[in-house]
Amino acid sequence: MKKFITALILTALVSACSSTETMTRQEKNLAYQDYITKQQLPSLDKVRTFKMRGWQALSDEFLIVSAAHKKQYLLELEGFCPDFDFSQGIVIKQSNHSSLTTKFDSVAALNAPGVKCFIKAIHPVTREQVQELTAIGKPEAA
Repeated sequence: MKKFITALILTALVSACSSTETMTRQEKNLAYQDYITKQQLPSLDKVRTFKMRGWQALSDEFLIVSAAHKKQYLLELEGFCPDFDFSQGIVIKQSNHSSLTTKFDSVAALNAPGVKCFIKAIHPVTREQVQELTAIGKPEAA
């Protein structure tokens, strides 16, 4: 088990070191906003029967969460939300245990659970849109 965990950590470190960012956080946040506008992504006030299965940080204001039934959502957060890049997990604080709601629910990094980042918008996204969003700010393949 120790060898598996060590291999997993090394893989994560190598992949983190090999990905060079080409944009600042502010530029990425603007690019995500632009993507939402150009793709005309719908904005939901509430997702009923929400149960998180996974997550991926995009920046200090945007992250993708995976839910049951292979649904994915782009969460836009209020203001600067630190530590998502370095956190091993996140906590979603829901006002209702079975749904995800804008303005009332918040997200926090596990290593900074006291910092509440309220959800400003919830955008349902497809697998292809997730790939496009995660490619923003990464160097293009030659």
